Amino acid sequence: MTTELHATTSGTGPAVLFVHGFGDNATVWDATVEDLGADCTCTAVDLPAHGHSPVPAEAADYERGALLESIDAVLDRIGPAVYVGHSLGGYLGLAHCITRPGVLKGLVLVAAGPGFRDAAAMQEWNDQVHLAMPRLDLPRVAAASSLHTDSIVINRLDEVQIPVGLLVGTRDRNFVGANDYMERKLADVRRRTITDGRHRLMRTHSADIAEMVREVVAATGLAVER
Repeated sequence: MTTELHATTSGTGPAVLFVHGFGDNATVWDATVEDLGADCTCTAVDLPAHGHSPVPAEAADYERGALLESIDAVLDRIGPAVYVGHSLGGYLGLAHCITRPGVLKGLVLVAAGPGFRDAAAMQEWNDQVHLAMPRLDLPRVAAASSLHTDSIVINRLDEVQIPVGLLVGTRDRNFVGANDYMERKLADVRRRTITDGRHRLMRTHSADIAEMVREVVAATGLAVER
C-alpha cells in the first residue's frame, strides 16, 4: 500500500519535511523552502495523485494508514525531521505523531485541524469533499485522502509531546476554532494568528511560516545536534 512519493530536496541544515494539503502539490512550499535554504534541508513531497507522484487505482492507497506508510518511506531517507503540514498534510502530521511516537522531532501545522469528534460534523465535512471532487484534477478514489472515518487524532492530542507550531489566518473560519482547541490541548505549543490570512497561507505569508519552522527547529535541538 506504500506509494513512492515524488520528493524534492534543497538547502542545508536540520531536516524539514513539507506535506501539502488536498488538491495542492509540493510547489506551494517553494517560497518557504527558499527562505529556509540556508538554515534547513527542506524536502517537499507530492501526496499520491498530486503533483508528480503516482496515481494509485485503489481507494485504500489514499487512506490515512497508507499515506502515513508512504510518508514513513521518505522519513527513513531523510532522518530525524521537523514535519510541516498544511491542512490535510497537518492532520497527517498529527496522526503520525500519535501512531508513531518518537519519530518526528517537531511539528508545524499550517491551517490544519485534528479532525472531528461529532458524527454530524464529520459527515458534513465528508459531504463537502465529495462535492468538491469534480472541480479537482484528481481521480474520484483520491477523495479517501481527505475523508474522516474516526476521531483518533482529536481524541489523542494529549499524546503529542513534541514541540508544535500553529499558524492560522483570521479569515480561515473553518480552522480558527480548531487551532483554539489545539492550543489548549497540546503540551508544547506556540501559535501565530495571521490577521486577514486565509487558508493557503503558504502563498501569502511564507515568511511567517519560515519563522515558525525556525522556532520549532530550535525547540527540538536538531540544529545543535547537527
